[in-house]
Amino acid sequence: MGELGQPPWVGQAIFITGVAVGFYFLGRWSQRQKQVLSKSGPPTSRCAPRDTSGHQAACSKVDEACQSVLERKAISKMGDLLSMLSQLPPKPFGKDSGTDTPAHSAARAVLVCASGKGGVGKSTTSVNLAFQLKQLGVEVGLLDLDVYGPSLPSLVKLPEVPVMQNERGRIVPLEYDGVALMSWGYIEPEKAANVRAPILNQMVTQLLTSVEWGLLDVLIIDTPPGTGDVLLSLGQTLPVDGAIIVTTSNQVSLADVVKGVQLFDKLEIAPLLVVANMATLSCEACGHQHELFADSAMTRLPTFLESKGIGLVKMPFDPILSEAPKWPSPPLTHEYPFVRNPDHENRPAMAGFHRLTHAVLEALLCASGSSETSGVCGTKLKIRGSGSLEVRLHTGELRPIGSGDVRAACRCAVCVDEMTGEVKIDRQRILEDQGLHAISLSTVGNYAVRVEFSDGHSTVVALRALEQMVGGGAVAWTRPSDKSDGTW
Repeated sequence: MGELGQPPWVGQAIFITGVAVGFYFLGRWSQRQKQVLSKSGPPTSRCAPRDTSGHQAACSKVDEACQSVLERKAISKMGDLLSMLSQLPPKPFGKDSGTDTPAHSAARAVLVCASGKGGVGKSTTSVNLAFQLKQLGVEVGLLDLDVYGPSLPSLVKLPEVPVMQNERGRIVPLEYDGVALMSWGYIEPEKAANVRAPILNQMVTQLLTSVEWGLLDVLIIDTPPGTGDVLLSLGQTLPVDGAIIVTTSNQVSLADVVKGVQLFDKLEIAPLLVVANMATLSCEACGHQHELFADSAMTRLPTFLESKGIGLVKMPFDPILSEAPKWPSPPLTHEYPFVRNPDHENRPAMAGFHRLTHAVLEALLCASGSSETSGVCGTKLKIRGSGSLEVRLHTGELRPIGSGDVRAACRCAVCVDEMTGEVKIDRQRILEDQGLHAISLSTVGNYAVRVEFSDGHSTVVALRALEQMVGGGAVAWTRPSDKSDGTW
């Protein structure tokens, strides 16, 4: 017997078990890496410039998936949409109430993923959308706002490590494969939140204001099902750009879609898309698409959404998609979420998430012209006889904008290094150039405009970015400097 009263073989068994588990994950990692590297090319040194080939390959896959489904004359390329997204000024949030400290977080876009009832696949949709955007090179944060029944810890399993607070008392988000994550289920794992409404509101407010995300491109918020107080608190706390409503194709769920649209209208949050989840089933033998629901309510939904300017995306049913991981796996194994696993590349649900990601970005940037994004952006850019520019907002109001402001915001390859993100132009000189003026305008798809300037440069700028540049959207955010008072 050992010193602690246990047989000596126990320690040996534990050691052998640990080695076996290590080799298992190493083997899984090797298999996944071979699949991933075969698609994205060899890895590069940490000191080398950032390689965007993987992101370009992901963009191509999304474009191919959309091209095979969308029947339209002109389709927005994913690379163009990502460029337009990067032009949106970051919107600040998370400022401590009652203080003069600057906001600790910001996002170019804040999206809400909601549903009228539970069990329709809302959390699965939001998680895979977040990781699909990350694969495209977008900096993403994912917040699970369901305190009573959080789903994020089940869909993205992490080792049980305590959630930390920094020296300023703010919550530090967890991370998995570059996506920032936070949920009450990570803070209090495996514990039921048995609290009344006043305490629930305080917990929700803490999640909305005390998580220090830093600078994000997109923050996705997975809200609890229904149209309760949480959505009201969210609409009053964060600058939300739009909502994605997830439903299934039956009368009960679709009735809640109408209620959800009405609520978002009251909160002045634009419903961008409705996702009809589990709408079809693809036969693995012949590939034929079968409608899963025979409810006639689905035939009336497109007409209702079109009257509201809301897009519709149908997602296929996939039994593998409903499988949650049983234990935590390192990101290098590419086990989960669904869109990260190369084994799922040819499954219908993977193509569905490609289409959904494309449709979300188009709707966010006010694109139109397809059955999947039918919203129309009312913002327009006008040129006067003198070459000066004016932005007409969707409200009809005209606001002037400097030619230098539009020219300096350009993010083409001439102005910004695509590999490092380094700005290659003297923006201050451009802003001070009094002789710079616009010569001509032309539209780019349904979400941007091309401006030819007197210096010979051509700039493509998103209509949503123009709206926010003239104060028609949220106030732009400047990252605080690192100060001794703890505000960076």
